[in-house]
Amino acid sequence: MDNSTMSAYEEALARYDNNLINFSAVTMTIFSITALLVNVYLLNCARYLRRPVSVNLRLCVFLLACDALCSLCYIFTYLINIFFSHFSNCASLLLEVIKMSTFTASVVTLSALAFNHYVGIVYPLHRNAITPRIVKLTVILAYAIPMSIYLAIFTIFPGGLRAPIAFAFFNREGCMGNAIYRNNFFRASLVCPFIFFIFMLSFLYMHIVIHMRKISRDPLLNNKNNRRNNRKLLITILLLAGSACAGWLPTSLNFLLPLVITMPTRGRLYLGILAQFLHVVKLLADAFIYARRLIEIKYAIFVFNQKTKHQILRKLRIRHANEKEQTYVPPEFQRYLIETKENRSVRSKRVKSEFQSTDKKRAGSEKQKRPATKVTSCRTSPNGSKHLSVHSPLKTCKSVPSVVVQNDRTPQRSNTSVIVKTVRLPTVSDIPQLT
Repeated sequence: MDNSTMSAYEEALARYDNNLINFSAVTMTIFSITALLVNVYLLNCARYLRRPVSVNLRLCVFLLACDALCSLCYIFTYLINIFFSHFSNCASLLLEVIKMSTFTASVVTLSALAFNHYVGIVYPLHRNAITPRIVKLTVILAYAIPMSIYLAIFTIFPGGLRAPIAFAFFNREGCMGNAIYRNNFFRASLVCPFIFFIFMLSFLYMHIVIHMRKISRDPLLNNKNNRRNNRKLLITILLLAGSACAGWLPTSLNFLLPLVITMPTRGRLYLGILAQFLHVVKLLADAFIYARRLIEIKYAIFVFNQKTKHQILRKLRIRHANEKEQTYVPPEFQRYLIETKENRSVRSKRVKSEFQSTDKKRAGSEKQKRPATKVTSCRTSPNGSKHLSVHSPLKTCKSVPSVVVQNDRTPQRSNTSVIVKTVRLPTVSDIPQLT
């Protein structure tokens, strides 16, 4: 009786665990699909970012791409491991390599974004040290190096891709056993980089918060605009750092705790489901943080929605009742359009071209106005002013500070007839002899 009761209880627990796994898989698949669609939508809107795109925006766009790829990896993980379990275990290990590489790429990118924030806030004179070229190189290395390392780890350790029936990606019996996940050194090698980056992010953002608090106490640097901008930046930084810690710490603990303590099977199951759920929610939360907190992405979303709306109406041959609606810009974007770098660069180029055109016109008018007259006699003018005004340009000249010109008819006592002029006189040797 007791054995039958225990067996029925164990069967009920096994059925409950199986239902819990299926329910969590369906729920997280739905969340992953939602995160994938939202991140792909934001990536499509990023095509309308105003140029030039800053380094922070480039890193944010790459983080969106990493989150989209992570969501896709989660979808395939649930499909292969739970819904279609007849796939090869080698395919699951290869998918795990891609997923871990994507996680690491997102961690490295977020670390680069934190470092750029740190340099721009704490050392503002060196904010241009991270160039777009360095960002491109970082993006390439953030994918290439982790992919190579994880592929080597999953191949070298026993029980991985070299398990019995090795590299059999289309064979159901390939890479059987999953013995690689029971290797403590393997689990530690996967967890340590994430823990290092989490502590580095925490240090950088805590130092940023301390530095911004010091700046807020300075009366010269603390005005209304600076307080508002610093508060907005601080909230964005805390949201990004909080989502990163909430998404990666449970996943790291899920790998690390079995190395330290012995956990029951049910506890490991609950911790694994919670860690994966928080990480999927983090992928969705990051997209809303970028779309809500960054004015550049908000404006790109507005432009994309307006263009999509106009294209749909044009295909349906529907005209706008109000033509001003097509060019309407919400008030929240007007200040951004005035202060944007693209607007300033266009304005500076226009001013520069205007200066160049005016210089060319001025040079042409001066060439046309140069008289080619001969030197007349100084006797024609009683005071010699006519000779000074119409003399031909000479090569050798000396600069005279001023010449006092006075009419002979007026008395010397009157000061009103004295005119001071600054002219350039030729040397005595170059003046032609007058007859």
